[in-house]
Amino acid sequence: MKTNTYKKYLESIVSAMPDLMFLVDEEGTYIDVFSSGKEELLYKPKEEIIGKHVTDFFNDALSEKFVAVINKAISSQILQRIEYELDISSRQEYFEARVMPTHIKENGKQTVMVIVRDMTDIQHNKTKMHYLATHDALTTLPNRTLIFEHLNHAIAAAKRSATRGSLLFIDIDGFKDINDNYSHKTGDTLLKEFAQRLTQITRESDIVGRLSGDEFLLILENTEEMDDILNIIEKLKTALLEPFMINENHIEITVSIGIACYPSDGDNADQLIHAADQAMYNVKKNGKNSYTFYSKEFSILSHEYFFIQNTLRKAIRDNDFSILYQPEFSLKDNSLTSIEALLRCNNEDISDIPISRLIHIAEESNLIHNISRYVLEKCCSQIKQWQDLTPPPFKIAINLSRKELSDKDLVEVIEKNLTACNIDASILEFEITESTLLQNSHFAKQNIDQLRKLGCSFSIDDYGTGFSSLSNLREFNLDKIKIDRSFISDLEESENDRIIVSATIAMIKQLGMTVVAEGVENKTQETILKAFGCDEVQGYYYAYPLEAEEVKKLLLEHKE
Repeated sequence: MKTNTYKKYLESIVSAMPDLMFLVDEEGTYIDVFSSGKEELLYKPKEEIIGKHVTDFFNDALSEKFVAVINKAISSQILQRIEYELDISSRQEYFEARVMPTHIKENGKQTVMVIVRDMTDIQHNKTKMHYLATHDALTTLPNRTLIFEHLNHAIAAAKRSATRGSLLFIDIDGFKDINDNYSHKTGDTLLKEFAQRLTQITRESDIVGRLSGDEFLLILENTEEMDDILNIIEKLKTALLEPFMINENHIEITVSIGIACYPSDGDNADQLIHAADQAMYNVKKNGKNSYTFYSKEFSILSHEYFFIQNTLRKAIRDNDFSILYQPEFSLKDNSLTSIEALLRCNNEDISDIPISRLIHIAEESNLIHNISRYVLEKCCSQIKQWQDLTPPPFKIAINLSRKELSDKDLVEVIEKNLTACNIDASILEFEITESTLLQNSHFAKQNIDQLRKLGCSFSIDDYGTGFSSLSNLREFNLDKIKIDRSFISDLEESENDRIIVSATIAMIKQLGMTVVAEGVENKTQETILKAFGCDEVQGYYYAYPLEAEEVKKLLLEHKE
């Protein structure tokens, strides 16, 4: 078949293709151009292309590469591909060329058919998709995928050069409360503005990324001196002194920072982030708004944490909990006034771990709602049985954790249990800690108000061990304050404890609330508390935590 015949044949099919076709000889000279109505893609008239060499259009490196691909296609008789970029009209254009050997000879030289497709839009879309896949949509910072890539690269580079770098795990304190008290939209705006401030205080070589939620990572390279790290932390603290102004709300925040150094604290990104996370968690546990460096001790604590977490999950699945009940009595006439429900986990692996630690981990793992539902159902069911036995002249005290009190469904769940068991809300007394009260979240206040309207009462447990606030005691109009056992245990020996307990009792009674002393273990403590005017007592001197059947006997005794 002659060249002209090929030309007519190709022109008949090229019109349906989004490509340009060039017939090029083995030396790189253009023999013919097939555009079929696509002249706008040529950027030059056909006449200015035919007879010219690839070197007239490409730089030396690309020309050599093109000629090499042409010769490879001819020698192998196999289609070859080449991708390249051109600067056209001040714009970067991307092309893909497929080089196919032909049996056509022109002036005794072998030829190839070069099919060129404009890949610019596709390449731009790929670039955009890669950006979206590696950057956080809200803050535009590198996301988990890209931060892992950067971190692995930084660790490898530090190993090669025998240098040291650092990773800061930064968590915004109380961010959930911001969402609860304002809105998620406000929270999102805060995250964006926080990301901007974080970026502004970092060095050009540092990399800031958002791991998830309110968790941010900061990769610092070449931090051989401690001051390199501390300077960044100081800049961040300074940047956070100015409140965030969002929708006319002045929002002040603090952060907890965990620091891990590489390559010593982690061989890869996953290990290093885990180490920094453990350090950050330790800051949270010890009061927040600070920073600390990772140590091996955190790793041990972390293993214990996840062991307890997994054991709690199993206990929830197996319904492996029980409830004991510890009575409270009136100091005036020894009558039964209240019974506190005490949760116990029956799993032997964690049975000796304090329930306060189990509850803390359950809160952080979002397991607390399942556990609290169990306690409420069990207690209400038990109250029903005792109520059928004798009209209860007492209250049942149930502990509410921080997350439970802020649960927007709490009131609805309690009402359902009350209705199902046909018991009055006035029999329920909810115990909360000082720290829970101080969170002062929107849902916490709302739930307390609604439950009080139902007839439920509230008491502060372990009073004196947290950050006491008289304004909160007044604002929430509580019913009862329970003085922590740590102040009662040394009443006989400690003059300071006697002064504190006496003053606390007097203050609480003047506020119109009932005072309960926890952990009373002997007659001397009882005598001192009576002299101070304490209303009620609870402790081993009166009764140990009891099984439900033992409570039944106690109720019958007090009925007589």
